[in-house]
Amino acid sequence: MKLHVCAPDIFAGDAVGNHCLGLARAARRLGLHAALYAQRYDVGTMQVRPFEELFASVATDDIVLLSYSIFDPYLEQLLALPCRKLCYFHGVTDPQLLRELEPRTAQLCENALSQLPLLSGFELVIANSQNTAQSLAGVLEATAVRVIPPVFADMPAFRREPASSTRTLREPNLLMVGRVVPHKRVEDAVEILALLQQREFEASLTIVGNAPNYDYLKLLINRARQLGVLERVDFKGMLDDADLFECYDIASALLAMSRHEGFCVPVLEAMHVGKPVFVRGGTAAQEICPADCVFDANAGLSAWAAAIAERLGTSAGAKPIDDAYVAHADSVLERASDTVWRDVLIGRSVQGKGV
Repeated sequence: MKLHVCAPDIFAGDAVGNHCLGLARAARRLGLHAALYAQRYDVGTMQVRPFEELFASVATDDIVLLSYSIFDPYLEQLLALPCRKLCYFHGVTDPQLLRELEPRTAQLCENALSQLPLLSGFELVIANSQNTAQSLAGVLEATAVRVIPPVFADMPAFRREPASSTRTLREPNLLMVGRVVPHKRVEDAVEILALLQQREFEASLTIVGNAPNYDYLKLLINRARQLGVLERVDFKGMLDDADLFECYDIASALLAMSRHEGFCVPVLEAMHVGKPVFVRGGTAAQEICPADCVFDANAGLSAWAAAIAERLGTSAGAKPIDDAYVAHADSVLERASDTVWRDVLIGRSVQGKGV
């Protein structure tokens, strides 16, 4: 038996790509052969193969696992394969959040929403969060969806122990991690920075992630300039692991302002190094952090600024590691352990053979 993991895109550093790579590693730890396929991928990334090769490689006793988050032109062809078929559903971004600045991506998301009824053709659909699972209401019965977080304890961010001593900054630092795209609402973080400044609470904002949309990046820079905080905003772009980890160590807290999150791995990464998180409610990000870290989805940004100023106080630099956040992160990771994936990949196969 072999596991075939496939997705439209597999890129190291991207949340969906990282999860596909993690699935292959987990399968190998469980004694399964594993192969990866994608339409677009990093050349040489862990032997990812062109998607078309999948259809000539599958045997009847194999498992195909599709990672789904956007329209997939191969979906019906995959469902016709004569083997077990599983779908890992990351959720589909609301097209309305992308329409103005990313019309092409918005259309692909619109097309994906039209495809969702086809997911009933999979033996099992696995969602990355309860929030994402609920988005399939009316498409699948709740019993047909299992929730497993899209993380693995062997990912670099979770293998690493927080630095015992780090470079500190003169003032509190707020961190955002993820693609710099419209639905992430980075402009809200810039606004919060300005509101903190009005409170005479001097802080800085570090933004880590690829910025594929020039118009949106220009909007952010112009907004920060208008609010008088541009010199306090640092756009880092994409970083390697070492530089990203340093950003977590230096940060006083992580902001998650997004209007759509299927999971939000950076929230988990920040808690793993013992840092507080401030999370906008209404998305799956609120499922993985303590309740007192979550703001009402429609809360005014002044409420965020007040809470951040109160929680972080006036001390500068990185805050001490809070073991409660670390323990909370560990409990989430346990829900995606190899034991959990053994039940999905191997346990069900054994049951199916009547053993």
